[in-house]
Amino acid sequence: MMLFIELVIIVLFFPAVRLGETLGESRAIPQDGKTALLTLLLVILIPVIVVFVFIVKSIYSHTIGKQLKTTLREDYENEAQAYIRKEKFVSAGNIYETKLKDFSRAAESYKKGGDYKRAALMYDYLDMSRQSKEMYQKAGDLDDAASISMLEGDYEEAAQLYDRAGKKADAAAILERSGRRLAAVRAYREAGKYRKAAYLLEQEGKYREAAEMFGYLLAKEKPSRENIKDFYTYALLCDKADQTEKAEKVFMAIDQISPGYEDVRERLHSYSPKKEVIPEGFSTLRSFMKSGNISPHHSLKLWVHILKELKAAYGSGRPFGRISPDTIGINMQNKIVFLDRTLSPEYTAPEQKTGDTLDERSDIYSAGVLLYELLAGDLNGLGVDRLIDMMEDIPDWLDDLVMKCVRKVREDRYQSIDDIFRDLKALSSDSKE
Repeated sequence: MMLFIELVIIVLFFPAVRLGETLGESRAIPQDGKTALLTLLLVILIPVIVVFVFIVKSIYSHTIGKQLKTTLREDYENEAQAYIRKEKFVSAGNIYETKLKDFSRAAESYKKGGDYKRAALMYDYLDMSRQSKEMYQKAGDLDDAASISMLEGDYEEAAQLYDRAGKKADAAAILERSGRRLAAVRAYREAGKYRKAAYLLEQEGKYREAAEMFGYLLAKEKPSRENIKDFYTYALLCDKADQTEKAEKVFMAIDQISPGYEDVRERLHSYSPKKEVIPEGFSTLRSFMKSGNISPHHSLKLWVHILKELKAAYGSGRPFGRISPDTIGINMQNKIVFLDRTLSPEYTAPEQKTGDTLDERSDIYSAGVLLYELLAGDLNGLGVDRLIDMMEDIPDWLDDLVMKCVRKVREDRYQSIDDIFRDLKALSSDSKE
């Protein structure tokens, strides 16, 4: 075809070229006239050539080209039929797919030849989802078959296909999406996805079963800072399921790792508010504070006494993070005992709530809150008002001391009880001068 067009162009251009040469050799026509005439000739000739080429190409495609194309298609058809007669269906399918673009016959040939995956692809192209899904299943490609079911909105069938493929979690996710939560729970459990199963059971109000699922999840683990959130959730589910004894046990384990985590101590206190018997002759500091107003001087003196006893108790292995008016016992002789009770959240150091390791500075925060309450009478202004803004008889140095104890960042607090004592000695000495 291209050779034919090139020959036509040569035929058309050759006379024009010769005419140009003749004009160039002619001495009768001025040079400017020759150039103008040649330009005019080319302007007229080029559109004519373009139209002529288009006509020639059209004639070719409808005659010789069509005949050649028809002949080539017949050759491919004959080749495909020859493969079919020899029962080489996959080879025939390849001819139908790549040469003849007949995807319907290609699909049938692939199907007969056992190449189900390629047959499925052909049916996919033809948007024949039922046949495509059947071929995918025969090919063992259950994932793609399930995907088609999903697109059709048949979640039940998709879940069954994923289940047959051994993909329990995918089957469970589809069942959950279709609203079949309890069926999804069973699938999640079989897949070992106990957390997901527990969440669905909780949404269904089946707290005992949800707690059981979390029990499976944590069966081989012990509470640690890495999994504390899971154990906290487990304890909450046990509590909702009225398994208070189990919930209390888990909350206690959490409290041992991270005292003051979330609302653990409040919950423990609600289970056994009078868990530890107060020694005879003692009452809690809370009761002592409620008995009447305590002067700032007496409050500070009592607070220093508590800190001294606390420092001594560290030597006996007392844990950090348990200082509040409810965990301190006091008698008429101002003797101090420390009670192993849960701590109210108001006295909990910020690092306790985030699960960080506790140290002496955590108790200094709690002690600072305690002193604030002893001086102010309550904790309503804590974090908002300084003591000197509320009380007239509080010296600046005492207000500064309290504020340094209750700073949120523990590196900014007093670093030890001894530091507090040194500061107290220096500050009180300066105030006397």
